[in-house]
Amino acid sequence: MRCFIDRFEEQVKSCWSSPSLGNYKAKPMSYGEMASEIAILHTLFSEVGLVKGDKIAINAAGSANWGKTFMATVTGGYVATVLFNGFLPTDTQRMVDHSDSRLLYTEKSAFDKMDFEAMPKLLGVIDIKTGHVLASRDYFGYLYENRRRIFSLKYPMGLNPEDVVYPQLDTDDICCMLYTSGSTGTPKGVMLSVGSISSNVEQFITTQPYHHGDRYLSLLPLSHIFGLVADLLCPLCIGMHVTILGMPPIPKVLKEALCTVKPRVIMMVPLVLTKIVEYAIGEFVHSKTGQERLAAYKENSDFCSALRIILMSALGGRAELIMTGGAALPVEMEKLLIQKLSMPLVTGYGMTECGPLISIGRLENYQMKSVGVIVDGMEAKIDSIDPCNVAGELLVRGVNLCKGYYKNENANLQSFTPDGWFHTGDLGMLHENNHLFLVGRCKSMLLSTNGQNIFPEEIEVILNTLPYVGESLIVQRDNHLAAIVVPDTVALERDNIDNHSLRAVMNENIRRLNDSIPAYESIAAYELRFEPFAKTPKGSIKRFLYA
Repeated sequence: MRCFIDRFEEQVKSCWSSPSLGNYKAKPMSYGEMASEIAILHTLFSEVGLVKGDKIAINAAGSANWGKTFMATVTGGYVATVLFNGFLPTDTQRMVDHSDSRLLYTEKSAFDKMDFEAMPKLLGVIDIKTGHVLASRDYFGYLYENRRRIFSLKYPMGLNPEDVVYPQLDTDDICCMLYTSGSTGTPKGVMLSVGSISSNVEQFITTQPYHHGDRYLSLLPLSHIFGLVADLLCPLCIGMHVTILGMPPIPKVLKEALCTVKPRVIMMVPLVLTKIVEYAIGEFVHSKTGQERLAAYKENSDFCSALRIILMSALGGRAELIMTGGAALPVEMEKLLIQKLSMPLVTGYGMTECGPLISIGRLENYQMKSVGVIVDGMEAKIDSIDPCNVAGELLVRGVNLCKGYYKNENANLQSFTPDGWFHTGDLGMLHENNHLFLVGRCKSMLLSTNGQNIFPEEIEVILNTLPYVGESLIVQRDNHLAAIVVPDTVALERDNIDNHSLRAVMNENIRRLNDSIPAYESIAAYELRFEPFAKTPKGSIKRFLYA
């Protein structure tokens, strides 16, 4: 396993004049220009007294400057404290202080709602968009404003490829901390080592069609581990030109960007994938004729081939692999893409604590409803009397696993066994061929009156595919199951559906749902909610608020 920083250093030297990183519709930095910007920051960090292992926090939307700042931090031997920019400023402030970060890169609009005095360990705060100092202690402001002059004294002839020599780090050294939160509890700082990140990078680039010199479109949030590794580190470690979308991936914008970049590898969450599919071929899929032909897809190969061509064109025309993860892909969408259209789609599964990979799908051995095969270097087991057929909690250990939670011994004791197994909190089954199937979260599992285990996520995936359902939550009310439904208001307005008609549609939806699930899972009632559910930074619904 090669260190990901060594891989990046190699690409910097060999791709010196080639484009490395840029925002969508903006001029990208070359690898040489990026290396110079990194060297300027290394010079600054050293001048202000930072030493190996010091923390530098990043709290902002993804951008080329975000990527440059992260790479400067980890290649200098410092620890990047990665904070989701959707946290409340007061929570961000608390995490910055908890992490012992010495510098904070953020956005002025967020910092204006923070209290600098409540973060006494910080030397300075920098606006990641403009590069302006927002707050400073000691001599940081002076040194920051003179960082380029100090750099020019160190490199009077400018930076050359041979000058790029990043420090050698041990695989156990912490290189980044991501603050994450589940549906309950306080956000925790996940400590990821050089070994964990390097292993994940190797897993991605050796199993997925990343190609040296290709263009890549980054769609995922860089503050989430999936986006950080798959959308930033992997492409840079193999010499690709990374374009960061940097705006909401609404279908029209996304299609334009994909057709401009023409990526071979596309990483996206199920929600975005579903929207681009609907945008590209929805009118054909949902028409009466389309539904009839897709129902008999084996006899209508020409129709399916035409839909595939349209969808592939909307994805840029060169996609060799589309990977989705982070949430369950609706079964009907999976059947459409895999069985009927033969799209190059795989699913994967991971967690921040594993940096992120636990399992990953294979095009040549795809299994419906599976989240892939356990990756090399990781062990997995199911806490169940029959792991192949009876769901139990998934436990994992191996090279990808984090070093624990920063300054949170209680969470460490709860999450890790003495012999190194990590409690994922996810329920699933592991087949003999190492394919993993997930059914839900331990904390969300419900128990029926006759003792049957009920996994609400499985029911929600079906309900969310029914007409005018935006999102849903299955909860227990006394001794029965109920559905809380947030309607798709855009579709309601488009089709001019009033409240009376909506009730009729939802009554029919619940009937159809109950017809498709076991009797012990049947939904006895439903509630309509016209505000989105409260969610964690990852986008998971905070279930405990609606129990």
